[in-house]
Amino acid sequence: MPDLLKRLDARAERGFSMFLVIMAMFVTMMFVAAAFAAANGDLPVAGVATERKSDYAAAEAGLGYYLNRLQQDPDYWTKCDTAPPNATEKNPVNQVNSNPLNLRWRQVTPGSKTDLDQYAIELLPVSPATTCDTKNQATFVDQATGTFKIRVSGRTSDKATRIRQIIATFRRDSFLNFVYFTNYENRDPAAESSATERQRQSTACANKYRSERADDNCTEIQFATGDEINGPLHTNDESVLVCGSPVFGRTTNMDGSSRDKTDATEVRGNAPGWVSKCTGSNPTINNVANDNKIVSKARMLALPESNKMLIDVAKLSASLYTGLTYIRLTGTTMTITNNGSTTTKNFPTNGVLYVQNDVTCEGETPTAADYANEPASCGNVYVSGTYGKSLTIAAENDVIITPTQGASSPDITEVAGTDATLGLIANNFVRVAHRVGSNCGANQSPVYNNVTIHAAILALQHSFIVDNYQCGARMADLTVRGAIVQKYRGPVGTSSPTGYIKNYWYDDRFRYRSPPYFLTPVAASWDVVRQHEVVKGS
Repeated sequence: MPDLLKRLDARAERGFSMFLVIMAMFVTMMFVAAAFAAANGDLPVAGVATERKSDYAAAEAGLGYYLNRLQQDPDYWTKCDTAPPNATEKNPVNQVNSNPLNLRWRQVTPGSKTDLDQYAIELLPVSPATTCDTKNQATFVDQATGTFKIRVSGRTSDKATRIRQIIATFRRDSFLNFVYFTNYENRDPAAESSATERQRQSTACANKYRSERADDNCTEIQFATGDEINGPLHTNDESVLVCGSPVFGRTTNMDGSSRDKTDATEVRGNAPGWVSKCTGSNPTINNVANDNKIVSKARMLALPESNKMLIDVAKLSASLYTGLTYIRLTGTTMTITNNGSTTTKNFPTNGVLYVQNDVTCEGETPTAADYANEPASCGNVYVSGTYGKSLTIAAENDVIITPTQGASSPDITEVAGTDATLGLIANNFVRVAHRVGSNCGANQSPVYNNVTIHAAILALQHSFIVDNYQCGARMADLTVRGAIVQKYRGPVGTSSPTGYIKNYWYDDRFRYRSPPYFLTPVAASWDVVRQHEVVKGS
């Protein structure tokens, strides 16, 4: 009987484990179904997210396209929407338009059958302008800040209904942003009047910042009472030397009209950014953005070592000359004397003229220039006149500003109303000719008491300087409207008094424009200083 009961109990439990298995499988299937439903519901969302990422990537590709064009040609922006990438592709740069369907779009990978992503670029004008005008830069570039903006749209194909947009602000970071730029604030060792002192300072003072040359008896140039820097200033040196109450930054424009105090004075050293060997010095700094103080710990802006990259550019327009050259500018033509031959021709098609050395060059020292024994082999260019079209004149040795081809004035000026720019680039000195008698005697006739230069001036290895600045009697004003960039401070006169009084004014166009290929010796160009996505309201 007990055995029978045991068998009945065992039969009573048959199928119980199967029930548990079925229930477990049911629960598992419910989880699987729920997971599938959740995943299936997320597929459209994931698809939208993927498409949105592709839209943004396409917009970034468009931003990269525009930046690359600017790096190839810093003046690309002046063409507005008129410069296609090549003869066969559509130009993706458009005037601003409220309807994306009316824009010209470009594939991220042109001609691809699989990558259909596209971008379009719109130029955002400066109010009250409504379009970018190639004949009026103020329609596109903010004249106060030197910046411009573009809007880039990206989409996954020409059938897409969704786009993403980026607005980018561009600004050029360049030594042309300043009316006065130096690498070192001491006087150029090569501008000393004696060969012995030139040699000593070249060893003790060259290529050293202020703290490194402090105990080496180097010649320092100061900004004194009466000096006015009419524009922004930058030095890679640690500070500027002042005596008395010089003024940095403009309160008026060159025509006398008032302006905001926005010119920055920048040094790479610590605050206050100036030092003095005079008691009671108190410079005026007109820069409200920095509480009317010098901007300290500014970034380093490096100068190139040479302008010889421009040789190949000049060759393209048959404007490469060798040895001593004289040029008289007259509007859009120039009379050139080189190697005993004189010709008159139009400005070069690409805007660049270069004068190279003929094997070797032992040029004149600026403090002992007499212009009588100038070696014909030197890549020196003498220049004066007027220009009505943009031009860059570069010399492997020196650029000398003096009357040429029988001219009555050494002035170099822009023809009014042409909006042209001129660049003068020398590997060594950019010099203003000044004749004196032997042994540093009196000024020699003809004397030009006032000299005016409208140009961006770049002296890569030395300075912008007045020849024989330490000799003769005081003259009047040396007026520069443009920008002066030099490795060392170059003197134009002394307190004896000799030479000229500085009258330097910044040409604000150089914040966003430059003479042809002027920045080719440098990698400096436009940068994106701000970028954000357009977020549309619901």
